[in-house]
Formats: sequence, structure tokens, C-alpha cells
Amino acid sequence: MVFVLSQSHSAIEDKVGLPYWADRVLEEHSNVGGALPTEPIHDLRISLRRCILIADVMKDLDPGCDWKAMRKSARRTFQRLGTLRDTQVLTEWIEKLGTPGEGSTDTLLGALKKKHEQDRIDARAAIREFDRKQWRSWRRECAKHYRHVVTDRAACESLVLEIWGSVRDLNRRAQRSRSLRAYHRLRVGLKKFRYAVENFLPSMYQGWEPDLKFVQDLLGEIHDLTVFDQLIVKSRGLFEEGAFAAWRAKVEAERSTRLQQYRLKMAGRTSPLRIWREGLPAEKDLRSTGLARLGEWAFFVTPDFSPVRRTARLSLQLYDGLVNCGLIGKDSLIEERFTLHAAALLQEAGRFKKTKAYHKESYRMIRKVSPPPGWTKRDLEFTALVARFHRRALPYPDHQKLRVYELPLRQSLIRLAAILRLADAFQAKPYRAIRRLQVENGPGFLMIRAEGFRDQDPVNSKLSVARRFLEFVFQRSVHILAPGTRMMVPRIVRPAKRSHAA
Repeated sequence: MVFVLSQSHSAIEDKVGLPYWADRVLEEHSNVGGALPTEPIHDLRISLRRCILIADVMKDLDPGCDWKAMRKSARRTFQRLGTLRDTQVLTEWIEKLGTPGEGSTDTLLGALKKKHEQDRIDARAAIREFDRKQWRSWRRECAKHYRHVVTDRAACESLVLEIWGSVRDLNRRAQRSRSLRAYHRLRVGLKKFRYAVENFLPSMYQGWEPDLKFVQDLLGEIHDLTVFDQLIVKSRGLFEEGAFAAWRAKVEAERSTRLQQYRLKMAGRTSPLRIWREGLPAEKDLRSTGLARLGEWAFFVTPDFSPVRRTARLSLQLYDGLVNCGLIGKDSLIEERFTLHAAALLQEAGRFKKTKAYHKESYRMIRKVSPPPGWTKRDLEFTALVARFHRRALPYPDHQKLRVYELPLRQSLIRLAAILRLADAFQAKPYRAIRRLQVENGPGFLMIRAEGFRDQDPVNSKLSVARRFLEFVFQRSVHILAPGTRMMVPRIVRPAKRSHAA
């Protein structure tokens, strides 16, 4: 697995990313003070929302960092400040749509004033209870993990594409049902997509920001007007029927205008949803980006990932060599190379929870992973099986984990397990200098030339078992040699022919 350092990610913009927004939370928290002015409250919620999104994306990818606790703390403060912010926004709408000094306008402002005082008390408590020391600790710990992910553009594209898929589905439901609740869910999903692009693909965000901001603002105002309408209905008994109907008509007119704007914006071939999708990986690249994302998860759950990457490289060299020799065809029922690569990267995931029999824990953990775009649960099941058999028990065709599949598929999985087992055997101490493997096909035998292997190196038991298993799978002897070493093929002595005289 190679993590590519992209130009746009190697120098992350100063004003995006977890380090920036976590610091902004502390800064805006200081600015709020006891007066609770409107702008600092809004800015603090914006910063918290970004941190919540980043933690939400990272928590499944990186179980080793306490993303859930950070997200929970940020959400608690964000929600407690939200009631005060809603009151402030509703006040702005009343002043915008109402007439100063008019009875119903003053009535609505008076109803909000009482609520505003209670909301301010709750907001002060939230500001006071926010743990700045713990926040700094999370910031230090989690920022390093976040930086590692954003240097892998392919993994970030996979993460953002998954969120785009959920936005597409939410948009379809909202446009089909025309339900205000569905539009609210769409607003939440679109906001998540916007912040994901901003913080994981900042180079893409620069071109997409105008459309993202426009549609998010439209959906935000639709939601605000819906909350305002609910306030009017709740306050119905405070003013005359005519004023009540007039206020609802005003709100409905404003909301309908924005709904129409949104529908027009998102319709047709120029829909931003289409443009955003075109900027993300094509269908043919989804396997690769999904593999990069699985590799990131493996990085965080594997105690020492460097040897694992080396094993993955050697296993692919073996596989490609066997393909070039014509010993592996292209008629397999699965995409063998991707399955092998994923299994090689994820083989030691179980060490996150166990030190003994970790290959079995790897099997269980891989099967629980949510498949990235381009991958399915069945793909991860095959990956888990190959990783499960990279050590210990050999995967014979009648093994209980394999016999549920048809024979050709079992043979493919066994073949991949044999290749991974041999590549993994080169992690033993005498062979760690091996950098490259080349496969040569001979009459009835295979030669594996190992760059860095010395002829005097003993073949330990692990390598010997792996070699014998490969011999069983391909039905030919396997010889491991150093580059340039000539293999001594035993000469076959034929019996002399009898003379006619004899």
C-alpha cells in the first residue's frame, strides 16, 4: 500500500482542517464571555460543527483515537447553544417580515423575549462547563491522526464519495415527497458533505464552495422559516385571527420561493450534484480508492504497519509473477488482485484487540467493516477469509469456513491464502532484507528469486510450511533462490537400450 502525498494535501490550507477548527473553538469560546453576543455564538457553533463532522468521519476509520468522546463533547455544547441561536435567528425573521410597532410583531417579539432569557441561562451554563483542558488534549492527539488521513487523497475521495451518495439519496427523497422533514434531513446531509469536502478535499472545495454555500443557505432558510411557522402556530392565541393568517401567509410565501429556487438549482444536467460527482473518482477507480480507505483503517488498527506494507508488496509481486507465468488465469469469480492486496493490508488488524490467535480476530473485524464505495460485504468476506488463513491452520477445501462456497471460488481463495502465507513468511528475521520477488516457471517446478536472499540462509519452519503449501496449490515443486543463482536441475539417467545380440 502506497500513501501518495498530494500537492494540495501536503500544504493544507491554513483555514481548514481539525487543528484550525479545534483552535477556533477555543478562541471563540473565549470571545463569547458572559454577554453571549450573537456573532461569537454563531462562530463558535460553526467551529464546533466542523469538529463534529471531522470526528464523525474519523471515528470509524480510526478506533484508536477517542473521536467519539470529542464528538460527544462538541455536540453537547453545540446543541445547548443552538436554542439560543434559534431564538436569535427567529428574532431577525420577525424584524425582517414584521412592521415595527405593530401589535402582532410586538407580541411575537415578547413571546421570544421570555424564551430568550431562559436560553441565555442554559447557554452560559454550557460555556462554563466546556472543558478547555480536555479539548486541548483531544486536539493534540487527534490532529496527528487527521493529518495522516488527509495526505492520502484516494482515501479522502472514497470518504467524500460515500457522503455524496447519501446526499443524492436524501435529495431524491425530498424532491419526491416534498416533505419539509425530508428537506431538513437533506439540509443536515448537505452540510456534512460541504464540510467533508472543505476539510478532506480542500483543493476541490475552492471550485465547489459557491454552489455548496448557496444550496445550504437555501435549505437553512427553509428550515428557519419552518421553525418560525411552528412558533406562530404555538402563539396563535396571542393575537387576532387575521394577523395569524397574515403571518403564516408571509412565512409560506418566503419558504415557497426558496423551495422553488432549490428545485430549479438542483434540476437538469447542470445540477451541482452532477458536477460534484464528476469531480470524484469514476466507477472504474472505486476499487482503488476503496482499497486506500481500507488501508487507512488498517494503519490505525495495526500496531506496526511497516512490515504489513512490505508483505503486501511482496504478495503482489508473487501474484503478478504467477499470472505472467500463466499459472493464474483471468477467469476467476472474484477480483483476486484487489482481494489479495486488501487481505495483505488487513491481515494483522486483529492485533488491535488480541495478541494470540489474532488472525481469527482479524477475520471478525474485517467482516464488520462498512464496505467503501466500489466494495461489497461479499468482497470483505473474501478478504477476511484470505487474511484468516495467512498463518496457522491451512485452508483445505473442506474447511468449515470455505465449504459454503462453490469449488472454483474456494480454489481462488486458497490460492490467494497460499501466496499471502509465503509473502508473510519472509517477515521472519533471516529474510527481512528481501526487497523483491520474481517468479520463473520451469518444467514441473517454480523458481522464486528473492532479491536480498542469500544461499546460505536456512529455510526456517514457517517459510518451509508456506513453500510446501504453495507446492500443494500449484502442483509443482517450489525453489527459493538468490538472484543470479543457477538452479541445479537433477539429471535424469535413462537405462541403456539392450542390443539385439543380447
